[in-house]
Amino acid sequence: MKKIHLLFLALTALTAANAQNWAIQNSGSFSSLRSVCFTSSNTGYAVGNYGLILKTTNGGNQWVIEYQDSAFHLNSVCFTDVNTGYAVGGGPNGSKILKTTNGGVTWTPQMPVGTSYLNSVSFPDANTGYAVGEQGIVLKTTDGGNLWTMKSYGTYSTLYSACFTNANTGYIVGSGDLILKTTDGAATLTVQHAGGPLSGYLFSVRFIDANTGYAVGEEINPAYGTILKTIDGGAEWTTLSSGTANALHSVCFTGPNTGYVVGSNNIIMKTANGGNYWINQTSGPSNILYSVCFPAADTGYAVGDNGVILKTTNGGGVGFVENNLPSAHVKAWPNPSSGNVTVQGAALAVNTNLSVSDIHGTEVLKQQVKDCTTQLNTRNLPAGVYFITVKNDQTVEVVRFIKQ
Repeated sequence: MKKIHLLFLALTALTAANAQNWAIQNSGSFSSLRSVCFTSSNTGYAVGNYGLILKTTNGGNQWVIEYQDSAFHLNSVCFTDVNTGYAVGGGPNGSKILKTTNGGVTWTPQMPVGTSYLNSVSFPDANTGYAVGEQGIVLKTTDGGNLWTMKSYGTYSTLYSACFTNANTGYIVGSGDLILKTTDGAATLTVQHAGGPLSGYLFSVRFIDANTGYAVGEEINPAYGTILKTIDGGAEWTTLSSGTANALHSVCFTGPNTGYVVGSNNIIMKTANGGNYWINQTSGPSNILYSVCFPAADTGYAVGDNGVILKTTNGGGVGFVENNLPSAHVKAWPNPSSGNVTVQGAALAVNTNLSVSDIHGTEVLKQQVKDCTTQLNTRNLPAGVYFITVKNDQTVEVVRFIKQ
């Protein structure tokens, strides 16, 4: 399967201003929170260890305990409407599925469904739902959770996340960089992506329409955060270099271009151009963040270890000029090149920093320019794909070139 490697471009000069843009909320608990879900701009739920379910009705100003049972942990929560929701997890006695029909006032255990922990639940409509977990377990209900049937596919990979775009079509990710797709309601699952013996884990998958989706996780050797993207319903997955060694646990998009990922060491990153590059918004103590949710375009929540809940009301507070790769404003020629490269663009005339990075995000050349046209000596660079970044106080422009 072909993979296209794109450059991660972090605008580090802007990260110092981000600390105040994700505010710590008082969860009232030190239990790790694994998942967050909002049914409106003010009403939301967070679930986590020791069977904890928290609810807010005022946009996170106050969180109250709706449910708690130390016999198991909860890993995922989702709602099909303002009253009906599901939380899944597990414990020593096996899988656990809870359901509420009154907005979290009461949570009722569903029928026993197996011995494996459940990590994710997805309901594409009011009656059809899926839950996935350890040892390749996939559960399905078609009656709103009254009856769950178990599917077996001969894999023992741990499945961490499921996302269904309709009742029959969905994607499941897990260990070994595994991505599965079904188009027949989990009657069959097809492997779309899988790694080698030293590959890592995919912890979260989200689709913003029928064709465009993202999966995030971590690689083991070498260690880096994984971001994958598809624009053709998973026929091909593009690897977007994240530029971080931190594991990425959750991904959420608020529109076709704007999205967020969260992960280890309190990392929060934002993209405004469909993942071509990301801005680091990390702030606060070094907790692991497990889940991110945006009920509105600029209002979002992230939850994680030690009961941490973070909130932003301004999209994390960072904005930047959106440019696709290659840039239409900065040009480089000849391309491909075996020697000098001419770089031209209006942005170069204003106290501009110009840098060249390889596909791993490593900076290999840097210079300051004050003219619309400048020369880069690339003779000493190894053959490969490189990215020229032009950055000043007003804009960031990127163009890709090939060194022969």
